[in-house]
Amino acid sequence: MYKRFMIVLIMVFFTITSVFSASINSLSPAQLQMIKQAGYGNYLKKLKADAKKSREDVEKRQVVKNDINVKVKHINAPISTFRDAKTYKKVKLEKYGSSFFKNKNSLNPYSIPTPSNYVLTRGDKIAITVYGIDNGNFETKVNRNGAIIIDRVGIVKVAGLKYDEVKKLIKQRIRKAFPTSTDIVVNISEFTPIQVMVSGLVKAPGLYNLTSFSTIKDALLQTGGILENGSYRDILLKRGGKVIKHFDLYQLIRYGDDSSDLLLQNGDIIVVTSVKKSIKLYGAVNIPAIYELKDNENFISLIKYASGLKPNGDQHNVRLKRFINNKEIKVSSISLVTLYKMLPKDGDEVTVFEISPQMAKSVTLEGNVAINGEVELPKDHRLSTLFKKQFYKFGKKGFFKFNTDFSFALVIYSDHIKSFNLDSVIKGYEDVKLYGGEKIHIFKRNEVKPVEYVYALGDIVNPNKKKYKFINGMRIRDLFYLVDFQRVTDNKIYTPATKVTVLRAEHSKKKTYTVDIRTNPNFKLKPFDEVRFYDIDQVVNENSVYISGEVFIPGKYSIKSDLTTINNIIKLAGGLTKKALYDNCEIARYKIEGDERVREIFNINLKDALKQHFKIYPDDEIKIFSISNWRKKMYVTLKGEVRYPGRYAIAVGEKLASVIKRAGGFTKNAFVEGAVFTRKSVKKSQEKQIKESLAKLKNRALALQSKGSEVGEDESAKERMLLSIKELENKANEIKPIGRVSINLYLDMDRFENSPYNITLKDGDSLTIPAMIDTVGVIGEVLNQNTFIYDPKLSVDDYLEKAGGLNQSADDDHIYIVKANGEAYRYKRNFFSTNQEIFKGDTIVVPLKLDAISDLKFAKDVSDILYKLAVTAASLKTVGAI
Repeated sequence: MYKRFMIVLIMVFFTITSVFSASINSLSPAQLQMIKQAGYGNYLKKLKADAKKSREDVEKRQVVKNDINVKVKHINAPISTFRDAKTYKKVKLEKYGSSFFKNKNSLNPYSIPTPSNYVLTRGDKIAITVYGIDNGNFETKVNRNGAIIIDRVGIVKVAGLKYDEVKKLIKQRIRKAFPTSTDIVVNISEFTPIQVMVSGLVKAPGLYNLTSFSTIKDALLQTGGILENGSYRDILLKRGGKVIKHFDLYQLIRYGDDSSDLLLQNGDIIVVTSVKKSIKLYGAVNIPAIYELKDNENFISLIKYASGLKPNGDQHNVRLKRFINNKEIKVSSISLVTLYKMLPKDGDEVTVFEISPQMAKSVTLEGNVAINGEVELPKDHRLSTLFKKQFYKFGKKGFFKFNTDFSFALVIYSDHIKSFNLDSVIKGYEDVKLYGGEKIHIFKRNEVKPVEYVYALGDIVNPNKKKYKFINGMRIRDLFYLVDFQRVTDNKIYTPATKVTVLRAEHSKKKTYTVDIRTNPNFKLKPFDEVRFYDIDQVVNENSVYISGEVFIPGKYSIKSDLTTINNIIKLAGGLTKKALYDNCEIARYKIEGDERVREIFNINLKDALKQHFKIYPDDEIKIFSISNWRKKMYVTLKGEVRYPGRYAIAVGEKLASVIKRAGGFTKNAFVEGAVFTRKSVKKSQEKQIKESLAKLKNRALALQSKGSEVGEDESAKERMLLSIKELENKANEIKPIGRVSINLYLDMDRFENSPYNITLKDGDSLTIPAMIDTVGVIGEVLNQNTFIYDPKLSVDDYLEKAGGLNQSADDDHIYIVKANGEAYRYKRNFFSTNQEIFKGDTIVVPLKLDAISDLKFAKDVSDILYKLAVTAASLKTVGAI
């Protein structure tokens, strides 16, 4: 039944695709180029028939059932439209109130008055000043019995009393001992710290020593914050084994209400409980975040905590996603009023969308018209009516500028574009429906221009960056600052010279200009100029010396005289490093013998050369060697299911088995079949391969585009090739190689030690041993990317069906199975047999399908890149990166 449904679905898809392709193919390459230059290239793939979606304030439901719990990625509404689910953007929300813990300030008890309800305890010091005929100054400490002793007064019991009560008591006693006193001042001069326990869901639970005036919030700040599943709304304060306070941090953060905060006492216990009701709020609200609601709070409270809707928030377009029994997802499109009537549930996700541009009662005119800007939307919503109104005001000639292209124009909707014949609309032969918020772009005739470049050439220019976009008014010094020069290659250090040559085509002839950037920085460049840059040695005959090796600043140094000493050159290079070898150094010297320049090598004792001030001549090359076996420390990282994971220093030539043994071997939960071994050099190589492959594809596509078309050749195919490359580049930017090397580990270390996989380690290597995996992953272009419990009875097609089946954008001809150890092979789907070769830890990867490509070599290269990205994606899933 499923296969029949899929066949019907595929037939419908290809029918729609063929219609869609026809609309694109009807555009000429020049018109496609015009759309790109107008800034609407992103819409080319979305070009489709005009459609308006009705707006109804009724509940719409979408229920998705699964056999297991579903993990749903957070999504947010796009800027352009809020009704196209395919264009939603991912967004990461923070827990509301989490920024409260980023403030690291702490309470200073001596900077604020002593609270009247402060309870004195042992260790507090009290300062007393008596004014009158018989003055007196006393400072006394509350002893272990809870009392203070005052001269001429005696013992006063104060521990356990509030500060106001203590002041009153002390003054009464002093007045009896000092009957002539006119004033008595009582202060606490030193406070005894208190110790409280913070437990529950905080980042660092335990005992905390706090100042005497600390409250619940101060103790929470000391812990570094509350964990993701910890409650901000119901924090308990226990004293004497009883809960005496329920603290609500939201009231303090949102409204500045500290009535639920309380002064702490020694021995108090603060307990952060778990969240009871968590709601995610996205979209056009002032503070999108993850909110926690109490049982008596509703969605009105939620919006209040978020400081209300933004000005562009649509009260009639709210989405509520709700999880039901951990098996279903219910999605409702409702109004804000309807939302307010519902009761929140734990796990709810609410998205408030922006007001659609289609709700605007205006459209925008741009391009080759006399007055660009917004105009009123006609009541009948017809483009022809809009033009008639403009002609009535300005006349046709007054409305359109000279040289207008009446054969081609665009209407840019919120999620697609539509081309039309301007002359036909004006004459009433055809019309375009408007809804509000659209842009109407009018073109000039012959508006298509080739993209203009200038070229930077020469040995010192990065060979991968030789083409730079020409900007009108560009000068030679502008290009000099833009060029990516390579400083070192083949052990030679380059310094760009200021003299360049400019090769320019003028009147079908090539003409060369020599320009000195220092004296003529404003030399104007023209499109397609070829500017050759030189190393300073190629244009300047100056005396210089090269020094490399163990000096702080290796490089080329100019010398003023015909000769100098090695001491001077080392000093210019910042001196010798501590790794420098004093027993030997090498000096290469050049001389002319007949008609040939030859090199002579001197190996000398560096210590002796420094004592004798060894002479150095122009063009000498000095090499300072390093002490043997002085290498930087090398490390490898072991993660996951080894007994002692961490970063390990390694010796030169050390093998993988050695480090695994040092890490205590594998734990009983280790899934060695899924081990992920990565190496930095492999990562660089993988990145380079993909980058070079994309560059070759792009160059090939551009070359085909620049060639003249043969009879019957499809011009739009070339455009689709470029669009396909762009999609590949976007995918490559999302999925970065990790440098994985396929490896087979064994729990039997003696067996592994003698196997070819016991490789020699290099600095920066990493080995991740995952925990026992009893699952099969499905990622890529499926309805529900997920991980499923491994069942030996299920085939690859069965797992794809459990993932909801393939998306329309899936490439079902290039599905890959990535084994747990990193090896991969292509899975061929057919209706006559099923492939059971799927095991624990394997990942099924369904890549993105690109536009159909007729060029076989191009298609093969695209498939190769898709394969590499698929294997990388599976590896990232294994290590938990996606």
